[in-house]
Amino acid sequence: MGYYSSLIQRKFKDIVGKRYETVLKEYGEFLLTEEDMVVPEVHAILLPLDVFTGELPDDLIEVLSAYDARVSLAYITDVRVYSILEQTLDHETVEDFRKKKEAHGEETLAKVSRQLEKHGIATQTRLFIGQKGDDVIRMATDFDMLAISKHYGDGESPTASLSPLALRICQRVKNPAIIY
Repeated sequence: MGYYSSLIQRKFKDIVGKRYETVLKEYGEFLLTEEDMVVPEVHAILLPLDVFTGELPDDLIEVLSAYDARVSLAYITDVRVYSILEQTLDHETVEDFRKKKEAHGEETLAKVSRQLEKHGIATQTRLFIGQKGDDVIRMATDFDMLAISKHYGDGESPTASLSPLALRICQRVKNPAIIY
């Protein structure tokens, strides 16, 4: 029997049956089990980037450097933007936009990669067009951890401290997530 289980049983030893089970059920999410207290091994970290993410804070780099893990940088451009542009603009303008967007993505990937490698963190980069939320959720299954910007997919908002897309991604992935 774990320490926390025995602590709860001692605290509520005079409370019988359903009341004890109710307390355990209602407050169980606030108590860590022995399994929860074990630090998971992290070998691969997914770090999705987009136009809204900006530079990585020093605190995040410090946390990432604590793991001996490969960080995969994925710059994703939303496919819905292209479909809207293709419906409203001519092909040449859309191609010009795509090239500029790819150049910006490659520049962002190179800058973040240099920033991480300067601190001894191994990186690999990937640039593609897709659905930002669904693709990150799908890709996260191949990684041990997710590090995502609170502005991912939506930019800064005066009313919300976390973008709706970043929140949706964190709710749907099974991996531990760092929100920076």
